[in-house]
Amino acid sequence: AVVSTQSTGSELTDKLEGLKEELEMLRVHNETLKSQHESDVTQVQVLQKEKEKVVTKLEEKDSLYLKTKQSLRQSEERNRKKDKEKIELESQLSKSRSEFSKTDSKYKELLEKEKVQDCKILEKDKVIEAQKTEITGQKEEIEKYSKLMAMFHNLSSGKATQR
Repeated sequence: AVVSTQSTGSELTDKLEGLKEELEMLRVHNETLKSQHESDVTQVQVLQKEKEKVVTKLEEKDSLYLKTKQSLRQSEERNRKKDKEKIELESQLSKSRSEFSKTDSKYKELLEKEKVQDCKILEKDKVIEAQKTEITGQKEEIEKYSKLMAMFHNLSSGKATQR
């Protein structure tokens, strides 16, 4: 029984030594895990701060995107209005050109009529001049005949008185 107690004691000592070694290994492993955990916690904190920075930048970029999108919509609306105004102005310009063309045609017609009237006036002025010349000639002729008649009258009156 002593032998079995010794062998049991020796086995127990061996087991105890094995357990002590295992305990030491577990302590070292625990320390390593604690160190790893602290490192991981630090890394998570760093990553959390980086995440916050990225989220902030993302929010800023999102805000900038929304502002840019709104500005683009406003620009597009202004462009649509400008295009509409351009179409209206082109339409007005087309109408104005058409009216100008009609007015120009009428102006040319009136110029042509004026030329025709000027020609008629010149012809009538020539006719009037010719008639004035003829009238002047006829007046001179009448005056000549009047003088002749006065002379005949004077001569015939003088003869009647001499008899």
